[in-house]
Amino acid sequence: MDLGPWRSVRDPPYFFNNLLMLTELRIRHFAVIEEGDLELAPGLTVLSGETGAGKSLVVGALSLLLGERASSDLVRAGESRARVEGAFEMADRPAFLARCRAAGVEAEDGLLVVARELRREGRSRAWINGSLATAGLIRELGAELVDLHGQHEHQRLLARPAQRRILDAYADAGELAELVSELRRRLGANRGELREIRQRAAAVRERAELLRFQLGEIEAAQVESGEERRLLAEANRLEHSEERTALSAGLFEAVHEGEGSLVDELGRLGRSLQELGRIDPEAEGFSELYRTALYALEELGR
Repeated sequence: MDLGPWRSVRDPPYFFNNLLMLTELRIRHFAVIEEGDLELAPGLTVLSGETGAGKSLVVGALSLLLGERASSDLVRAGESRARVEGAFEMADRPAFLARCRAAGVEAEDGLLVVARELRREGRSRAWINGSLATAGLIRELGAELVDLHGQHEHQRLLARPAQRRILDAYADAGELAELVSELRRRLGANRGELREIRQRAAAVRERAELLRFQLGEIEAAQVESGEERRLLAEANRLEHSEERTALSAGLFEAVHEGEGSLVDELGRLGRSLQELGRIDPEAEGFSELYRTALYALEELGR
């Protein structure tokens, strides 16, 4: 893609400073760009060209690579996806390499390859050195990768952390700023711990309230020793109520009401005992046993 020389005063150039050496930028199916490859040298880079040459699209692709919000409208017409890749040389940036390792990113041979892909259906994906990454992580690392200077704004100056650092440097308060930052971190940790303590205390109060409520219900029920066993027995009786009724009716019929019941048979036996008593006075002793059996059967019938 030939951007051409810059000749329009109304369309100033873009500047971006390679903080960590962007060596190559590849653009595929982004907006009106079908394919675009840029190989960059260390130091200050000026991207110039006439109005409509595509400078803003290149900068937009680079901004997307550095974590800017993605939009499916940027996918070239007729294509299903757009892709932007950038390679950064970081061999002489140990501090940034340590930051990458802390974020779970390993740079092989001091090279960081960042890629973002937009899809027509609206989803976007990002990779760092071939591993999937979140847009937030790319945005965090991207702030240290490239410093963009446009005709309308200096991107890094708009970031609040950068503004605070400039103000602290102007006031010669770097050490104080670090102390305040550490105290703020501790304050945040203490607030988090206090929040957890309050949550645990609230959970304990809720548990205690539940136990008090349950204890009140138990006391109001006036539960007695062995009551559960009695209730289980009663439940079993109720569960077999039909069977109990049938068996009881059968027993009552056999003992008292039916033809040839035991009570009737005992009545005939009683008459035989009376006859035996008139014949043999010693048989009078059987009468007591007879009456006991008769009373027991009548009670059983009732």
